[in-house]
Amino acid sequence: MATDRIAEALAGRSEELVSAAVDVYVERIPAYSHAGADVEADARRHTAEHHALLCAVLRRDRPPTDRELEFVERHAARRARQGIPLADFLEAFRSYHNIVWDAVLDFSRESRTVADQALAATRTVIGYVDRATTRASGAYLEAQQLLVAEGDRVRRDLLEDLLAAGAPQTAAGLAAARAAGLHADTRCVVVAAVATNAPPNDGALSRAAGTLATAIRGRDTPLTVTRHGEIVLVRATTRDERLALQVPLVKACEKAASQGVVLAVGVSTAQDGLASLGSAYREASHAVGRVATAGGVLSLPDLRAFEYLTLRNDAVARRLIAPEIERFVSEDREHGSQLIDTLLAYAEADLNAKAAAERLLIHVNTAHYRLARIAEKTGCDLRRLPDVIDLLIAIRLSDR
Repeated sequence: MATDRIAEALAGRSEELVSAAVDVYVERIPAYSHAGADVEADARRHTAEHHALLCAVLRRDRPPTDRELEFVERHAARRARQGIPLADFLEAFRSYHNIVWDAVLDFSRESRTVADQALAATRTVIGYVDRATTRASGAYLEAQQLLVAEGDRVRRDLLEDLLAAGAPQTAAGLAAARAAGLHADTRCVVVAAVATNAPPNDGALSRAAGTLATAIRGRDTPLTVTRHGEIVLVRATTRDERLALQVPLVKACEKAASQGVVLAVGVSTAQDGLASLGSAYREASHAVGRVATAGGVLSLPDLRAFEYLTLRNDAVARRLIAPEIERFVSEDREHGSQLIDTLLAYAEADLNAKAAAERLLIHVNTAHYRLARIAEKTGCDLRRLPDVIDLLIAIRLSDR
């Protein structure tokens, strides 16, 4: 029994080695550090079972059977349900075996005979680690896939309940809503997105959904659902929070595009209470329709009321535009929009020509000249707000 001496030495230090391994988990592995006493106790039991089986394998110098390794699968599935990442789970496994190797190295220093036994034990220990790791990884991934599928189903059902009834209809849905920070009176926005191209693979849209959720995350991770080729996110907010989602969503879309998914994204206005989510979803869907052709982001909370009112390409509004103004907009578009850009800067600067010139990095006399040209072409008095508004409406409708 070349490995029997090593087995007895490890068994004699069982409690010490298991405790040392658990200390490493808690001190060095983030997921275990924050997981709580229950996970720590569970990890201790798991490690003790490993240690006992390893000692038994060394005593008989034969690999573990599938039945003996069933506990590994149970614990791996439990770690997945506890939210321990696979990398951290396997890091804990490696940490325990490093402690075992250090103990074997200590024994090998006792004598030449013990050193030979330690060397003989090497193949057995490596074989045990390989088999246990393979079984643990497979069981973890299987459990994780089941959890993801179950979580997706719960979130989809919750979204349907919120849109139809304005409240969770099951206990699982209520738990998912609370995890997203969604309560009956929660103020929230809805983000809707569709791909404008064919995603490269089945998981691409789900990854894009995760990218959007990360970009707009607040205190809680948004409720995120992928269904029928559409991404829907419900993001909790507060009355005091000034939503500015355009920039982070644009960056998220750029990241998704680099991974092969070009998105059109619409964001609703903030709505009070879950009972209003149906209305918020319709707003977000309407916004998606405005950018669906070329992709991009239209975030209603980032718009002013005037900008929203000119989103619609309204035929009546077009007929109310003076022919001179319509002709000016059309001609200036054809020649690079220099006068239009000047007018927009002038409006942004509260009808201050000097401030507009600074925005455009031009001389103030050049700004005055361009504004005079606009007045000459359109017959508008750019010192009168109603005339400036007429011009801005014509420009906005032309953009649409």
